[in-house]
Amino acid sequence: MRFRQIHLDFHTSEHIPGIGSRFDAETFGQAFKDAHVDSVTIFSKCHHGHSYHPTEVGRMHPHLDFDLTRAQLDALHAKDIKAPIYLTATWDELAAREHPEWRTVLPGNILGEHRHGPDAEVGWAYLDFSSPYVDYLCAQTEEVMRRYPDCDGIFMDISFQLPSISEWAKKRMEEAGLDWTDEADREKHTAAMVEEYFTKVRDAVRKHDPKMPLFFNSGHMRRGMRKHYADFYTHLELESLPTAHWGYEHFPLSARYADPLGVPFLGMTGKFHTLWGEVGGYKKPEALVYECGAMIAQGARCSIGDHLHPTGQIDGSTMGIIGAAYEWVEAREEWCVDSTNRAEIALMSVEAASARSLSGIPGKTVAADEGAVRVLLESKFLFDVVDLESDLSGYRLVILPDAVEVGEALKAKIDAFVAGGGRVLLTGKSGIGADGNVFDTGATWQGTSANKGGDYALPVEGLRASFVNDPLFMYGPAEKLALDGGESLGAVYEPYFDRSPRRYSGHVNAPSKPEPEAHVLGAAKGAFTQFAFPIFSLYQRVGAVAMLEMAEKLIERALGAPRLIETGLPRAGRATLRRQESRDVLHLLCANPTLRGHLRGNPVQPIQELIPLNDVAVTVAADGPVAGVRLVPEGQALEFEDAGEGRVRFTVPRVHGHQMVEIARG
Repeated sequence: MRFRQIHLDFHTSEHIPGIGSRFDAETFGQAFKDAHVDSVTIFSKCHHGHSYHPTEVGRMHPHLDFDLTRAQLDALHAKDIKAPIYLTATWDELAAREHPEWRTVLPGNILGEHRHGPDAEVGWAYLDFSSPYVDYLCAQTEEVMRRYPDCDGIFMDISFQLPSISEWAKKRMEEAGLDWTDEADREKHTAAMVEEYFTKVRDAVRKHDPKMPLFFNSGHMRRGMRKHYADFYTHLELESLPTAHWGYEHFPLSARYADPLGVPFLGMTGKFHTLWGEVGGYKKPEALVYECGAMIAQGARCSIGDHLHPTGQIDGSTMGIIGAAYEWVEAREEWCVDSTNRAEIALMSVEAASARSLSGIPGKTVAADEGAVRVLLESKFLFDVVDLESDLSGYRLVILPDAVEVGEALKAKIDAFVAGGGRVLLTGKSGIGADGNVFDTGATWQGTSANKGGDYALPVEGLRASFVNDPLFMYGPAEKLALDGGESLGAVYEPYFDRSPRRYSGHVNAPSKPEPEAHVLGAAKGAFTQFAFPIFSLYQRVGAVAMLEMAEKLIERALGAPRLIETGLPRAGRATLRRQESRDVLHLLCANPTLRGHLRGNPVQPIQELIPLNDVAVTVAADGPVAGVRLVPEGQALEFEDAGEGRVRFTVPRVHGHQMVEIARG
């Protein structure tokens, strides 16, 4: 899989004339070559439903008079640039207009439609996988395979489905013995239709080329679906435009789950100021360099989203921005290929551990997962995100954040992990069943606090935030833990009362009572540490610095040993350590996205500039003799010293957005 890819959107209305009128094959191919691009995903069919080539199945764009798909593919291949081909699934405006009976019908007999933002007046129509539309889509896919057998992959977009009560869906449900008036049955049917869609499209591709790369995009790759990915995908493309509604935590969370699966994957950002299709919107080159740096630091290859002008003319500003980023990436690829993450912590994903379904639009945010990843990144811990099938044996600590239900299989896995010397951190309701604690954590569960507005926490001194020595309001209720043979992690203080129309005090919350409750903030016993609050979800929602410091110290205590790396990076910094055959490569990153607007219901947080950091101190667990330390790709050797206990210490003279350091093993 290529390292420097472009996803070249081309959603072009039938009301726009002159499609491809300024396309020039040599100019097109050379522009991408000059921008250090090695793969470009081009279009067969867009969301408007138009094909960009002659077709016997669909309809070519009414203002296109030549095979634009073939012209682009040949132009790119002439420059040794790969060209996967794009089709869209759930959204197809032409099919929706000409076959309204194929549309998704939501409960209440509402036609399903996707609109970007609360003020949008129009949006994409949803089509129903229960209808003959899927056969139409498969015929289009087979046509692409016949016309372009030399293409380099199939990218199938918008691969999700809303529950439908169309006549087709009703008929299919009744045939399956399901009740279309029952929500659970509608969900079950929808998941079955999505599975059928994946199977039919995969078979349509494999019929013509068993080895053709194939990817189904859904805007967020659900965690915990590894068998599904193995059955239908050749690789993963993690769509995550940080300045749109994904944010800057979504990609590292997704990447840290994808990487241990062993499936080739890439990160996908955009050149746009915010969202897809923003023709005339531009991201600063420095921001794109940082985002590409974040991808390679997490073991991903890179993809940048762009949108071709209807005339087929290349946008010079865009190529300049992308070219700067990809020239930078190209110089660093040698230290990125075939690398593995050095992780000391396994974060059990709440999304992956929960009941999963292919029904509906994948949600991009799971508070416990995102909050935990934010804490781990800001604290510079090295981690992977794992699911119920993951091998835990290589980790030192497993974190079950806030809401992980522990069934028999997971309990057996955790028990074996602990027997092998591993340690476990449970927060919030994780590890609490109907009968109380699943593990012996040194505490007994006595229910959840009735204070929905929130309780207060006063940790023992070693777990407190550096600037808080009094009860900290936590914005959520505590689990009531009675100490039972374990070591207390601190005290819980309740408010005088929950604010309500009957009892009201203050602007936000009632003050804490002067004396602590009998139940404790948490307990530690043996390998287990249990914390009474869902601290990761709370931090994701509230963003309190005191919570971050408390969470970091809690993880450090649960880990029970020095972390693999220590750095002088600020909180905005990120660090990963990846292993190649004869060396480790340390990635240090730092940028400050700044809130600068609010658009389509989402905050706009661009990176405006990269502020260099000087003389960043680093200590790394070397895992063997060290032959040398140097900056790469610059080649500058760094002085280093033995820090004891198998650790090496050095200073990185400058980090400007992203810096790699090679630690060669002796």
